[in-house]
Amino acid sequence: MIKKLKIITICVSIIGTFLTPIAGLLWLMMLFVLLDTAFGIYASIKLEGLKSFKSHKLFNIVVKLFFYLMTIIMSFLINKHLLNETLFGIKYLIPKVVTALWIYIEIKSIDESSIKLGNKSFWVLLKEMIDKLKGIKSDLNELIEDKKDKKD
Repeated sequence: MIKKLKIITICVSIIGTFLTPIAGLLWLMMLFVLLDTAFGIYASIKLEGLKSFKSHKLFNIVVKLFFYLMTIIMSFLINKHLLNETLFGIKYLIPKVVTALWIYIEIKSIDESSIKLGNKSFWVLLKEMIDKLKGIKSDLNELIEDKKDKKD
């Protein structure tokens, strides 16, 4: 029994060490899936009540997370062994792009849940924020120009 436990510990350590370069990407992906799940559960209960919360729907999290993490790991293996780690001067570019794609999908899912609750889309809010920042920038530029004109 102890010998089997040692072998399992050694195997997990080897795999963990091998995946260390992309551990942050894997954790980030897990975080976004967790956020999407939590927000989806909240929206479902808020809109349809507690009866809408079903355990068979939660199983999809396992499938989705397995798919996401395996594609990130596979892209890491391709990047590491076929492309010698660096592509266009960026280390592990392919796993980063794959992770960004999956995170975009999760953010879109969170956004859809938010819209169902009657909120504005994240993208609309982001555009409004950028427009406000542009307005602040132009106001600051006008103040600076006015200050320069008064000095002259």
